[in-house]
Amino acid sequence: MGIPLQRGREFSAYDNGATPRSVVINETLARMYFPNQDPVGRETDRGIIIGVVGDVRDMALGIPAKPEMYFAGYAQIRQIGSTLVVRGYGSPERMLGAIRAAVREVRPTQALFQMATMQTVIEESLATPRLYTWLLGVFAAMGTLLALAGIYGVISYLVSQRTREFGIRMALGADSAGILRLVLSRGALVTAVGLAVGIAGAAGLTRVLRGVLYGVAPMDTGTFAAVTAILGLVALGACLIPARRAARVNPSVALRCD
Repeated sequence: MGIPLQRGREFSAYDNGATPRSVVINETLARMYFPNQDPVGRETDRGIIIGVVGDVRDMALGIPAKPEMYFAGYAQIRQIGSTLVVRGYGSPERMLGAIRAAVREVRPTQALFQMATMQTVIEESLATPRLYTWLLGVFAAMGTLLALAGIYGVISYLVSQRTREFGIRMALGADSAGILRLVLSRGALVTAVGLAVGIAGAAGLTRVLRGVLYGVAPMDTGTFAAVTAILGLVALGACLIPARRAARVNPSVALRCD
């Protein structure tokens, strides 16, 4: 399975029915029951600890690893039902027939069910988080569109209210570039205030989202900076249309506006 060995040894042919039961524990169990100690060689009611291996999130990526013990399989312990994991080369789907044939050769009456590739197992375990991510993405896109519509509407309204002012400025010598900068600076101010409130709200909600995040820190600085930059650029893009309209105001027409 590729689980790293941290201390001690792995199972070998020595660990069979004629020898004392051997167990391998994970790091979580070692930290919990043998703090600041080397558990290798210790005897427990389950057997002698021969090694310590890394933790595995075998339930779900979002669930922390729990204390676990590994046994030497059928060599030392019998159980009802097992999961057989096979590693090979090439397409996993092509290996299914060979796996069935190998199991029948050892035990013809053994039933096989729920055969799947590891990729399928991983995808099924991620189905629910991916659904949540997709829904959050849809809501985020809708929120972004609503924000763009709101910013565009506010800036357009401000431009229509200041049409006479822009005409006077241009009649007194202001150029189109100056009017464009004036409107964009107003839009940048509105955007900055919105981003500040949004960042504060997002930082406060990180505690709620902490349980559904994996591989991303709740207060990830890079994520906050990237999202802020993207939203800022998109919002300023929404301000560009009314700003260009204001820069094209005809002074003579604007001064006749009531």
